Amino acid sequence: MPFWFAFLLDPVPLPSPRQGSEAHAIPLSAWAQRFSTQVAPLSGPDHAGFLIETGGSERLFGGRATLHRKILDGLYEQGFAADRIAAAGAPTPAAAHAIARARALGLTAAPAPLAVEMYELRAALDPLPLRALAWEAPRLEPLDDLGIETIGDVLRLPRAAFARRFGTRWLTALDRMIGTAPDPQACLPAPERFHLHEELPTAAIGIESLQGPLTRLLGGAETFLRARNLGATALLLRTQHPRRRGTTPPPSATPLMLAAPERDATRLQSLFTERLTRARLPEAVVGLELEILQAHAFSTSSGELLPPAVRNLPEEGGVARRNTRHLCEMLHARLGSSGVFQLQTCDDHRPERAYCSVPIFSSPELMAPSPAALRPLWILPQPLRVSEIHHPQPRYGGPLALLAGPERIEAGWWDALRPRTHAVHRDYFVARNSRGQTLWIYRELAAPRTWFLHGFFS
Repeated sequence: MPFWFAFLLDPVPLPSPRQGSEAHAIPLSAWAQRFSTQVAPLSGPDHAGFLIETGGSERLFGGRATLHRKILDGLYEQGFAADRIAAAGAPTPAAAHAIARARALGLTAAPAPLAVEMYELRAALDPLPLRALAWEAPRLEPLDDLGIETIGDVLRLPRAAFARRFGTRWLTALDRMIGTAPDPQACLPAPERFHLHEELPTAAIGIESLQGPLTRLLGGAETFLRARNLGATALLLRTQHPRRRGTTPPPSATPLMLAAPERDATRLQSLFTERLTRARLPEAVVGLELEILQAHAFSTSSGELLPPAVRNLPEEGGVARRNTRHLCEMLHARLGSSGVFQLQTCDDHRPERAYCSVPIFSSPELMAPSPAALRPLWILPQPLRVSEIHHPQPRYGGPLALLAGPERIEAGWWDALRPRTHAVHRDYFVARNSRGQTLWIYRELAAPRTWFLHGFFS
């Protein structure tokens, strides 16, 4: 069932993002959309705020009272003092607005519950002065002349007579307030992408001085992602630098890639701090710009970095998966893509070219299944010759006994013109020596038919 929560703030107009310090890193409308997709603005000469339809999301946040408390706590965290906030919840948007407005103007005689249910609605509205309706003064003056002082007095008037004297528009407004007529709201559209900029009051030198602005930007990103149940997998932070000799230097770009969708601002800030420490900003910073490049559906079980045997563990596996993913993200932020990567099979039969490194946060492409023949876990970067012309039999730690093979591999002729690549023509065998080592060896098909060690099974 729909339920509306209204909050009105003082002063008006509301501070813009650049006017506050810790407050208002993003517009309040975007912040409010983390709690509901239906957010409508409220404006007037003395107060401004928003209506939030909370009935559809209260279960997600642990109940109606918990959700309303989260909204108020969020306003406090953004710098609004408790005595500057007037809030109320009611089954209709007009009733929530009227009760909140009465509280903002100090028109209520006694404290009332934060949220009013439908069966309590008339009892909550009847004693409120007419000023709580936010009607125009010319409309209120005739009612005042008739000695009508409260909303209850208006609701008790004969409907037909009220409509003839004041018009059906105001009668419809009363019906909407008490829930006997529909009251559709012009809700704000949700932005399709997140791109936020903040100018610094003074040039910042050093990463420590960027932590405050970065906290605000990432807090805005978290709000954006939570409102859509998304998590970011790629973000870009641009740091802008002061003009030098009449020219503005290009901004420094700091990308951040993630192994799984993430939206926690604290965690994102720790990763960006690692990246900025590694990047070493070339000069002072006068502005920050944050953009979410990629986002995907968020799940608390996101992350598939570990093999299936570990992923399928009921509890410990989930903790291990999350900890390993966090470790990889931190190492990647510190060492970069060249230092942290993952392996992926390639469409090439040559063993030395059958695997390649890809960014750890990319989704490996589905390749053709590996051949049924055995492959060792350890393949040498360069094959090692294990036979001589005057000793044609392969030897490594003693004579080698052939256990399986041959498996013929002939490939790479198409790379003949490419540097540092060559075609292969080999027969592969599984062999064992007197020490018990199991080896992967091959013999060149071309003369002089030399044997090479290419990998170790054990």
